[in-house]
Amino acid sequence: MTIALLLFAAALGVTAAPAAEAASARGGAIARSEVLARASDWFDRGIEYDQQAVAPDADGAHDYRTDCSGMVAMAWHLPSTDFNTDSLDRRSVTDRVAREDLLPGDALDDTPDGHVVIFTGWIARSAGTFTYIQLANPRADMAKGTGSFDSPLLAGHPTANYVGLRYLHVVDDESATTPSRVLDRYPWPPARISPWHPDPRRRAPRT
Repeated sequence: MTIALLLFAAALGVTAAPAAEAASARGGAIARSEVLARASDWFDRGIEYDQQAVAPDADGAHDYRTDCSGMVAMAWHLPSTDFNTDSLDRRSVTDRVAREDLLPGDALDDTPDGHVVIFTGWIARSAGTFTYIQLANPRADMAKGTGSFDSPLLAGHPTANYVGLRYLHVVDDESATTPSRVLDRYPWPPARISPWHPDPRRRAPRT
């Protein structure tokens, strides 16, 4: 029956849809919209937290570890699943960005507590409120949330510990025109320490 249907479809000029393919290459340039789409794919599939397991990405071509940093590596289409919250914060992988300059597809990384989330957008930039997506411990698994830089906790960890990270190969979609300041190109730490500018002395130096 299946063969007959295929022959009938071929006679009508109908072809099967090709398998979904990633717009980006692994380890290459990736648009912010694709970062969000890749993270949302794991959310839609209900991927569960398990540091000893892996799951395929949206195009099914590569497996990534199913924990918080594995999810970020998957969303950014990094070349391997071996990244953790420390190695994501390396000059060869990311730039640090000021919190107020975060754009969708960037990350908020808490190295002291070992957690990282994907920043998905501002609710009110002036108020420091935003949305994010994460793969957390089994109490949350893949989850979407809202946060505030004025709140003491973000995703269950001290907000002051989080630093904004921007993947070196992320590219803005045509609609993204907001300029941003890359902190590695400016004196560090900033003159004013506040919840918006956490004390960098709490983090290990970048390598």
